[in-house]
Amino acid sequence: MSDLAIVSKPGSVVRAFAEDEKLPVIEWPFNHSVIENKFDLGIVVSFGHLIPKEIISAIPLGILNVHGSLLPRWRGAAPILYAVMNADPETGVTIMKIEPHKFDTGSIVRQYRCPVAPNETTPQVTDRLAVQGARLLMECVRDLPRCLEMAAPQPEYGITYAPRVTMKLSYVNWTTMGAKQVYDLHRAMSHLYSLTTSWHGIQTRLLDIKLDPTTSASSPKTVSESSKQSALDFLNSPTEPSTTPRYFIDTSISRPGTIFYNKLNRTMKIQCGDGLCVSCGGVRMGGKNFISPHDFYNGYLTKVKKTEWYFT
Repeated sequence: MSDLAIVSKPGSVVRAFAEDEKLPVIEWPFNHSVIENKFDLGIVVSFGHLIPKEIISAIPLGILNVHGSLLPRWRGAAPILYAVMNADPETGVTIMKIEPHKFDTGSIVRQYRCPVAPNETTPQVTDRLAVQGARLLMECVRDLPRCLEMAAPQPEYGITYAPRVTMKLSYVNWTTMGAKQVYDLHRAMSHLYSLTTSWHGIQTRLLDIKLDPTTSASSPKTVSESSKQSALDFLNSPTEPSTTPRYFIDTSISRPGTIFYNKLNRTMKIQCGDGLCVSCGGVRMGGKNFISPHDFYNGYLTKVKKTEWYFT
């Protein structure tokens, strides 16, 4: 039998490695006869194609897949991104047996669990899981065929899906999303797409989103009429200090998507559906170059009434 062969499309990192190392490369798709009686084990990582039963059956020990989640949670193409976006406190790597007809439904051979920090991004978690996934895979290979005999079917509960990511997922719904959800979406997606919103019909990309610890929602019932306007005046005051005490945003006089700009420290905050805010370090308007909060204030906010300072 041959020691190793690589199945990959042209242009991939794996293909480049195989060519550099003078390894045989098999073009996808291929007929099962190409590999029959030539290999003991198949390994799949981030392949993205359903593998026919004929190919799986042509390999005596079957095919193992390295998947970046704790299956059956986050079956699909983007498990790490969805784990971060949904603020999962932990995720991991699953080594599973490939089965025909459906993605990510095979028996679990081994799993590795790890915590996800509340400020970690998708690339950071991916880098950690890549290292642990390789180690876990090698453990399985060294334990063949026993680890295959010990494989267990996936539970029928706790199944969630992580479909392919498109730009549509980056759009912020200020009404339904709280500040933590907006921040989690940013740390999950910003390496692919900046969060997207609209400024009076202009598509706007939001950059460097952070949770703002200085705001919290206030029920209109607990705030007097006179304090309502003073709260907004304070938020937009040019004399607001750079280190402010915790203050309230009264949702009865503002709306989700409302923009608050601090002239003194040139910072911008956006109110979310729960009344809390995220800070925004800059924007791109209609595909143009980066604009700082100060330039956004001068070029856009000052051109409209304060009652129209909002994203939709």
